[in-house]
Amino acid sequence: MQTQALIFDIQDLSVQDGPGIRTTIFMKGCPLKCKWCANPEGQKPFPELMHINALCKKTYNCVSVCPYKSVTIESASGNNFPHFSRTICKICKTRECIEACPSRALKFVGKYISIEELMKRIKPNISFYKNSCGGITFSGGEPFLQAEFIKEFINKTSSFGLSIGVETCGMFDWSEVQEIADKFDFFYFDLKCMDSDIHKSVTGSTNEKILTNLKSLAEKYSEKVIISIPVVPGVNDSEKQIKAIAEYCKSICIKRLRFLPYHSLGESKYSYLGREYTMNKDLSVSTNQLNEYKSFVESYGIRCWVE
Repeated sequence: MQTQALIFDIQDLSVQDGPGIRTTIFMKGCPLKCKWCANPEGQKPFPELMHINALCKKTYNCVSVCPYKSVTIESASGNNFPHFSRTICKICKTRECIEACPSRALKFVGKYISIEELMKRIKPNISFYKNSCGGITFSGGEPFLQAEFIKEFINKTSSFGLSIGVETCGMFDWSEVQEIADKFDFFYFDLKCMDSDIHKSVTGSTNEKILTNLKSLAEKYSEKVIISIPVVPGVNDSEKQIKAIAEYCKSICIKRLRFLPYHSLGESKYSYLGREYTMNKDLSVSTNQLNEYKSFVESYGIRCWVE
């Protein structure tokens, strides 16, 4: 029994992640490393330090209070921001730097939360959920990396009569998910592209397991599956790529698909985490192009929309 989950955000009164008014629970840890990921703080399966440059006043309190001497001044780049040794920060338990920062430019993302704490958080919103046919959406990261926690949560909240949904990258162990799949009202299932080599080059993993999981899910619950395609220039923004996805979806009786246009809104988070954003932030997909893809997918008898 998994009594705690590593969660990096909880968004109440959300209307973006499924029908009705919902609470979206962002679970930390993902087996993919998509280059365009808008939530990079959800990728690694442990709490992480974020240094928000825009808030930093360069008081260097963090330098003086760190007991591990893991904070230095980044003079080489000329910006003189504090530089953090992330491997040491990962194992730090005391976190003096957080309290010492007068501008609140430092925070740890990712907190272990119990089922009881999560239930307490959502209970005040139950009337909103019920009156709008809303509920809970698990997102991430990859929620099904913590499938046991989700299972326990669903069991303990079944009497609430909530709609339960999930946003998944598809890279999970089917043996863990199949026993709870019937509890979900919808699955937003990410499908980047059908070409496994391209998939590996932009996510760090091939897509065979993802496609197998999608097929297994669709065999019983195709009416609950909504394919989510992040349309990324240079990755899958071609008729050939969209055609391959549409043909596969039709072959396994998928009836709904949505396009999510590429954006670079998560770019700043990478530097906050001490990482580099390697995508070109000026890339875009035109509305006309998206509408053409929409019409093309609809020609396969699949309901399609752009978000």
